[in-house]
Amino acid sequence: MAAIKEMDFGSSFLYNEEIKMKQTIILFKGIYDTLDLFSDQLESVFAEWKYEIFVYDAANVEQSKSLLLELLREKKGNATVVTFNNMGYNLEIGGQNIWEEFDVSYINILMDHPFHFERQLKDAPVTSVVLCTDRNHVKYIRRYHKNIRQTDFLPHAGIELGRKHKPLKEREIDVLYAGALPIYTVDKMIPNLDVMYGLDMRELMQDVLRELVIHPDKTTECAIEEYVRANYKSGQELTPEELRGLIVHMRFIDSYATSFYREQAVRILVENGISVTAYGVGWDQCEWSSSPYLKYGGKVLAPQILPLMNDAKIVLNTMTWFKAGAHDRIFNGMLAGAVVVSDDSTYLQRECIDGKELVMFKRKEIVTLPDRVCDLFGHLERAQEIADCGYSFAKENHTWKNRAEYIIECFLDV
Repeated sequence: MAAIKEMDFGSSFLYNEEIKMKQTIILFKGIYDTLDLFSDQLESVFAEWKYEIFVYDAANVEQSKSLLLELLREKKGNATVVTFNNMGYNLEIGGQNIWEEFDVSYINILMDHPFHFERQLKDAPVTSVVLCTDRNHVKYIRRYHKNIRQTDFLPHAGIELGRKHKPLKEREIDVLYAGALPIYTVDKMIPNLDVMYGLDMRELMQDVLRELVIHPDKTTECAIEEYVRANYKSGQELTPEELRGLIVHMRFIDSYATSFYREQAVRILVENGISVTAYGVGWDQCEWSSSPYLKYGGKVLAPQILPLMNDAKIVLNTMTWFKAGAHDRIFNGMLAGAVVVSDDSTYLQRECIDGKELVMFKRKEIVTLPDRVCDLFGHLERAQEIADCGYSFAKENHTWKNRAEYIIECFLDV
């Protein structure tokens, strides 16, 4: 998606300013530190553009709901929710969904795959608009959630701390990886693996995971559907509802595939003598965790990662199995003035040039990763050019201000 440039208000400036003063944007905070960080960024931009802001504090539900009802009655529906991962979708008044009751648009930005939110999307307010950070997720919702009135693609965005960047040669961290290993947290997602729709779930799990490792450009839902078509009873097929139910049931496979390539990317660097500093759950539990080239920093909150990126020469990223999107690690790393090294996606291939704004590698060719990283360390001037180019690229196209512009142009000032 091309970035939306600064809008030229021209002679309509006063008219648009008047609209902004009347419109109220409702944000949710107090549940997840990462999503609070994103909401903080949007709040800052919306406030700068004179929108009235109401923050629903999930840590103080009773007071927040009372104030929200007072606001909605006063605004008579002239308000819009902008939220992440379905926060606040099920708020009710007298047994009726509050957003439906007051005819409030509910703009829901999903930072994860929709199959993690089956119940929430099924019961979403009729006023919902869903924005996905991967184009395949848009396709999934359009196929399986006909109740969603509108869905579109909105890429991840990055955050800049606003400090002067140190040149790469003065930075203390060689390679930084910020993100947990899902394999150590996914156990609670594993469902009953008894036979389902006449299919052996354990066999499906093993075959699909093997397929994703061998063909890592496939989505999990595609690999599951292919397995079903190849193994279901001859002359029969699952209904769309049954197939969706199966995909949701087995969605934990996605986390296993993500974890496999995430560990491989860090491990191959460490085993080739490249120092990697890793933050997040699980890095201290690998069989190779005792390597002197792995520096484990534990689990930290999302805002604490940004200063670390500002002291890293290279920010390493691997996708959460996104094939047509990006991740905020990419744009955060660029805005921190680091060289970003990431596995590719169809979206990144259209947006960037390998070796210009960032360094991209294919998951099938992960064995080349140490050589590419060593080449950056061996040619720091060239690496600095990539970091500088990446910074300019992200600053112009991939900040939360860019995303706020899109939301305003498409959903608010209409």
